[in-house]
Amino acid sequence: MQAHTIHVVSKADPIKYILSGPVLSGRLAKWAMLLKQYDLVFVPQKAVKGQAIADFFADHPVPAEWEISDDLPGEEIFYVDVLPPWQMYFDGAARQDGAGAGVVFVTPQNHLMPYAFTLTQLCTNNMAEYQALILGLQMAIEIGVRDMDIYGDSKLVVNQVLGEYEVKKEDLIPYHQQALQLLNQLDDIHVGHVPRSANKLADALANLAATLALGAEESMKVPVCNRWVVSSLEGEENVDTTNMICVYTVDEDD
Repeated sequence: MQAHTIHVVSKADPIKYILSGPVLSGRLAKWAMLLKQYDLVFVPQKAVKGQAIADFFADHPVPAEWEISDDLPGEEIFYVDVLPPWQMYFDGAARQDGAGAGVVFVTPQNHLMPYAFTLTQLCTNNMAEYQALILGLQMAIEIGVRDMDIYGDSKLVVNQVLGEYEVKKEDLIPYHQQALQLLNQLDDIHVGHVPRSANKLADALANLAATLALGAEESMKVPVCNRWVVSSLEGEENVDTTNMICVYTVDEDD
């Protein structure tokens, strides 16, 4: 080692102090005398990275005949759109003459995918809520959704799924276990409670499905169209009343 110059790269200030201190005393002076037999040069660690890059370019010069291209093959990697997760709204409705479930998916592009299911067996309202949740999770897994935010207006079902409420009724335990099994098949999920006003579409689908009495293998398409019906022709004279449609507003209880 005495025949070569040694560059000591270190962040430690004591080493720099020993190698560059003009006047030393005590143990530091003893260490300095032992190190002077070697040709030591202290180099700060911050200067190593810049010097390494300079040395690399010096050892690997670019040939003069090479053409520098601005077309980077992987430049699209720098422009990655992070899309929001899927959203699912579920709701169930149970009546004396039928039960239904409504599920609404919202894609990352804000496209709505509504679904309504008529349940073939009579059940309680909480069971219908679990049925809606399970049906929605099964559909999400079938279409390959891995990340999803799930919202429902049933505080009981949501808190039981989150583990905040204990499932005490025996008739809800199988539904609760199946819902947890389906949730474990997804990668990243968020389950939250929303008020009924924020879950209107799923609630309407559930009530519509509960109203329609369908068989186990039957299905029905219900188109929803935007229309505006004029209820009266004001300001016009000599109106022929033949083949005229009059629209009256009925009471809410009718």
